[in-house]
Amino acid sequence: MTAKPEADRGYKRSWKNLLINKRYQLRFTLFMVGLSALLMVGLGAWVMWVADETTAVSITSLRGDACPKLPAVGATSADDEPALPAPSMKLDEPDSPAPGSAAPGSAAPVDGAAGSAAAPAPAGDTEPRHVTVQIDESSMTLTPTLPPDFADRATAHWACELRQAATYEKLERGRMHILWAMIATGVVLVIGLALYGIKMTHRVAGPLFKVGLYLHKMRDGRFDKVYNLRKGDQLVDFYEHFKAAHGGIVAMQQDDIARIAQVIAAADAAGLGQHPAIAELRELSARKEKSIE
Repeated sequence: MTAKPEADRGYKRSWKNLLINKRYQLRFTLFMVGLSALLMVGLGAWVMWVADETTAVSITSLRGDACPKLPAVGATSADDEPALPAPSMKLDEPDSPAPGSAAPGSAAPVDGAAGSAAAPAPAGDTEPRHVTVQIDESSMTLTPTLPPDFADRATAHWACELRQAATYEKLERGRMHILWAMIATGVVLVIGLALYGIKMTHRVAGPLFKVGLYLHKMRDGRFDKVYNLRKGDQLVDFYEHFKAAHGGIVAMQQDDIARIAQVIAAADAAGLGQHPAIAELRELSARKEKSIE
């Protein structure tokens, strides 16, 4: 198996170093999450308003469909009208005149057979006479009458009531399901956008961070090897331009080292190898070689 070229080595991406540039990454991620949260709240409020209106209309329509009435006990007609009560008996009423007799104070009728009139009532007897009724023992049994389809109609009434109650509960449960679904969707969306935003900004901040590290090393006189970006990183063109510029500087350093080496070799051949200028050139060549290691 062939080894991977040194220049193609890349750093592995891990969750530990995702926040390379916290200021840039967190500001961008918070802006994106806040904007999406506002849109989600507005959309959720509109969806819940529509759900509430739909539930209210459904409940009103269901209430308008009345259930069959529960038949009244004691109804005898098809219209469930209760039977009329029997007329009451009043006692202590003035006795009415017997059939064929005259009322008190009136003249007696003429008897056709005898041809004589009955004796008139005494003048002083003005108070009405009453009949006293004594009830030693009595009993009354009331037997309510039920329509023949009482059981079927009662069953239909309560079945309708239970069915409507179950429908109310189902509508309310559906509205709550929509509410919890919107809340769960919002939470998942916010968390997902936060993680995605950090990861995406890392793909931009990573190349910038590497370029900054190389620039700091170049300022200190070190020209390390520039490795390729990781798979998925952004700013590829910018990084390639920097890599080419860095390679050009390293090539210039190598040319300087080669020329200094030629001058030192010529001085040694002329017997001037111990000259102070040649010693300085040797130190300069050593620094340049060390800078590009």
